[in-house]
Amino acid sequence: MSASQATRLVAKYAFGLAGLAVILETLSLATGLPGSRQILSGQFEQWMSGTLTHDVLVTVARCTIGWLVGAPIGIALGFVTGRSRAASTALEGLFTLLRAIPFIALAPLSLRLFGLNESGKVFLVAWAVAGVCWVVMHETARSLPAEMLWRAQSLGTSTFKWITRILLPGTSNGVFAALRTSLSIGLIVVAVAEMGGVYERTSGLWWSEGLGYRIFRAYDIARDDLLLGGILVFSLIGILLDGILILITWLFTATLNRSRQSAAISAFNGADSRGQQRVGYSSAGELKGRAIGAGYRDNTVFDGLDISVSAGETLSIVGPSGCGKTTLLRAIGRFHDDTFFSHGEVLLDGVAVSAPNADVGVVFQNAPVYDFMTVWENVVFGSRVTGRAGAELARQLLEEFGLGHKVADFANELSGGERQRLALCASLANAPRILLLDEPFGALDAFTRRQLQTFFDLHVRSRVSTIFVTHDINEALIVGDSVLVGVDERARSFVARPKDHQIEDWEFSSDFSSKKRDVLLALKAYTAERAAGDPPDSDS
Repeated sequence: MSASQATRLVAKYAFGLAGLAVILETLSLATGLPGSRQILSGQFEQWMSGTLTHDVLVTVARCTIGWLVGAPIGIALGFVTGRSRAASTALEGLFTLLRAIPFIALAPLSLRLFGLNESGKVFLVAWAVAGVCWVVMHETARSLPAEMLWRAQSLGTSTFKWITRILLPGTSNGVFAALRTSLSIGLIVVAVAEMGGVYERTSGLWWSEGLGYRIFRAYDIARDDLLLGGILVFSLIGILLDGILILITWLFTATLNRSRQSAAISAFNGADSRGQQRVGYSSAGELKGRAIGAGYRDNTVFDGLDISVSAGETLSIVGPSGCGKTTLLRAIGRFHDDTFFSHGEVLLDGVAVSAPNADVGVVFQNAPVYDFMTVWENVVFGSRVTGRAGAELARQLLEEFGLGHKVADFANELSGGERQRLALCASLANAPRILLLDEPFGALDAFTRRQLQTFFDLHVRSRVSTIFVTHDINEALIVGDSVLVGVDERARSFVARPKDHQIEDWEFSSDFSSKKRDVLLALKAYTAERAAGDPPDSDS
């Protein structure tokens, strides 16, 4: 924590205490309740007798035990129902019904099952905590971008690696939110649960004590100073427990991140292959698609499409929004979910593509890299980046892509252009046979976009077969060897830039202007034909 952050924190709580004092004094004048001095005096009395310390320890112990029991259960169940359709169908309704039962309504059942001992109090806390954690984690796990899974599949990631290296880190903010929220709920529950022990006449037994018990007893004996003081102590405990959780999380994260950054630097330096033969990474394959169709639920976006990409060729695809460009990439890569379907034959070097695999790499516009990994971890994450040769290739690519000095940085610290370079670098390191690019430069400013177009031409084009989806006709003609307008039976194909032409010479040539005009006219005709003959589509 920086000095300015510490100063703001101190100021925030100083103003908070001052505001609280004003409220208490106002209540004292208006209602006759004890003022700040009387409340502090009463708590000092409790502290000197040892009662306050004992009550605080008892309350914190109950809350912590119940929280430690309920939070892991709720978080684990949230992961299961959030990521598994079958589990969600079987269990979500039941969990929703159970969670809807107020914990206070379970107090009589708790008394019936456990009596007034500690098991009942811990049960109530764990119940409420598990319910809160389940809701938060269910929604967090369910909302994880599908592109993260598809990219992991395209890198050949195992289920275990997906869970431990992507799912858990990718939902860490949700886990932290669930833990903090449930901790506050647990403190509320333990206060109510402790009040149930107020009529248990077993003085000296610690389970009949605690702050909730003491607050209720203060009401019985008309000690308003102790009553208000106990309420305020509950507030302080909540702030303290929350602060401890934040501190532990920060220390754990900081220590882990430093270790990962150090390992990234060490691995990068250890993969120095200077003086040795450079590792090659050309892995272009030939793609043939026959009678491809795809859509969402009952809506067929396109059908009967034939497509061909020669080894080392870049095919640019342009078309109006909703025509099926993204849908085609999903169909080729077989990136299915509950709503998406595809059919037809996709062959890569004569072998059928039936499921996502490492031969088909992908780069998306919105989720191109894993933000919670370092640059080095992103590049070596693929299943094919193994051993000494894999490390040397990863270092070679990072240097070539201008990211060698960023190996220890986390991906969320990179600029937009650096993130897209890292995405291309990580995909190439895993040696795909074909690369599917879905508007990879679409979210960048014009200058950065042009830089990456040139970069793609110099470092990616011809080394791997590519399907490049874009809305920009200029970009389609600059990066592509050929351009496909549309993705159904009305699609038209054009030859784009010759391989021996530099981008600058090509873009300002009369041939470029002529081809741009042809593509634009074809795009207008295609759009008009779709509007006249097809219902609206829902392609993303």
